[in-house]
Amino acid sequence: MNKIFTLTFLVIISVNAFGQDMYFPPEFEKQEGLLLTWDYNDSRNPITAAIAKAVQPSARVWVIYYPGTAPMDTTEIRDYLRNHSVPDANVFLIPAWTETLWIRDYGPFAGYNLEVSSPERLFFDAGYSNYGRPNDDAIPTQLGDLMNIAVQDFPLQFEGGNVLTDGLGRAWGSTRIFSQNPQMTPKEVEVMMESYFGIDDMMFLEAVVNSGGGIWCHVDMFMKILDSETIMISEYPDFVPDYALIESFVDTLSKMTNANGRAYQIVRIPAPPKANGQWATSQNDEMRTYTNSIIINDVVVVPSYDLPIYDSLAFQIYSEQMPGYRIEMVEAVELTPLYGSLHCISKEVTKADFLKINHAKLCGMKDYTDPFFIETEIWTDGQPDSAFVFYKTLGEPNFNKTALTASGDVFKAALANIEYRDTITYFLSVFKAGDQTNFPTQGAGGAYTFWFDPSVDIRESVLSNNETFDVFPNPASQAFSIGLSLDDFPYHLDIFNAMGKSVFQAAILQNYQFIPVATNLPNGLYYLQLQKDARILGRQKLLIIK
Repeated sequence: MNKIFTLTFLVIISVNAFGQDMYFPPEFEKQEGLLLTWDYNDSRNPITAAIAKAVQPSARVWVIYYPGTAPMDTTEIRDYLRNHSVPDANVFLIPAWTETLWIRDYGPFAGYNLEVSSPERLFFDAGYSNYGRPNDDAIPTQLGDLMNIAVQDFPLQFEGGNVLTDGLGRAWGSTRIFSQNPQMTPKEVEVMMESYFGIDDMMFLEAVVNSGGGIWCHVDMFMKILDSETIMISEYPDFVPDYALIESFVDTLSKMTNANGRAYQIVRIPAPPKANGQWATSQNDEMRTYTNSIIINDVVVVPSYDLPIYDSLAFQIYSEQMPGYRIEMVEAVELTPLYGSLHCISKEVTKADFLKINHAKLCGMKDYTDPFFIETEIWTDGQPDSAFVFYKTLGEPNFNKTALTASGDVFKAALANIEYRDTITYFLSVFKAGDQTNFPTQGAGGAYTFWFDPSVDIRESVLSNNETFDVFPNPASQAFSIGLSLDDFPYHLDIFNAMGKSVFQAAILQNYQFIPVATNLPNGLYYLQLQKDARILGRQKLLIIK
């Protein structure tokens, strides 16, 4: 199967973020709010109301309504929202002419012009003239005038659902963009996308044409960027026609690294079937998806399809992969027959002031140093008012705070009183003009956890000579056992993957307890941590090979 993609590695050397003139934040970075379109449709109005409710109070919501004669005036729309438990505060009705609810595709790309002395927020207006809907095509200009945001034309035809970015200079779209711009070569399209969006690597994935979703072939129907190191991709049964193509994307992306040199972690989420239990096998069919979700500040709005097993599994996967976020599910069965879902009917508007944090998160096992430094890059207009690392060791109830000090765009902090046996949880906060921006966006709830190489034997200072903590067999393929010679049960076992995420927990109630979890974990290196209350008794490495 032929795939078209490019690979470019990014080095950050400029005062401007990524050395580019433009920056368009990914949706997982802090945003001011969310654009929605009032559809004047009895079956779809509840979806708009449910999204507006779900994201409160974490973000502003602008609901676009007809400025002329319409089935519902602003009073009726506001009453409808109230009757659906949507608060008045933080929800604004704005007048603009539209024809459909697919604002992801025709709405503005919100970003920053970094070419000027003080970064300015701007809207990009991509071409949307092939569908005979001039009002939709004019929405970026209409909204720019209403919101006093400059609008810049982008002379390519494509939709917003066909561009996803990692925030570090790479973006993905499908090869359908080429057919939408036949007057240009694929290389010319690539160069224009990179130039206008201020990115270094525009990667084109072969269009998925046999799994429904209509002619648009958007990447957001099977792919979601959770953060700059994590990509979620739909998982289909192996008899679905596009199965091999999507698996080839997984293979390609899993071998790539981002601009910080970190390999992308690929998360799989099962794609749900249609109501009849079947998956699409042709282009013009219904494509149900959980990747077509909305991330807005500390909330994730995930589509549901009245399929309890699939819906609950999607909720579980998002909860595990995005700790600290509030996960809300909104019924989307009225959207997928129209070839879209929740992401397709929403569009982020970035905050007015430019502030970008680039930090290669510290997770899992790290080398111990004294002192231990945490480093990040921060770009903003001037200098931030203050910047901190909030951190704590296992067992501490509250986070400590230490200042990040600047040397140009690089900020560094030394963590005090860190010992080689510690497990550290931390996040970053930057303050500018009364606004707080966290990394990760959800702050303490999504804080990263790391520890030091267990080859530094902490058991010598914790366990007595006649106490043991063993794992066998190791490597394991099906299951393994925990061998202990301890008293005073129970104990708590945590299993972490190489990225520092807890993937299994159990209460250890007896010596030589059998743990049948290996079959649920993919191949790789894991770290087992045994503790009693807040006291770590030992750590062990476990290799799973199937």
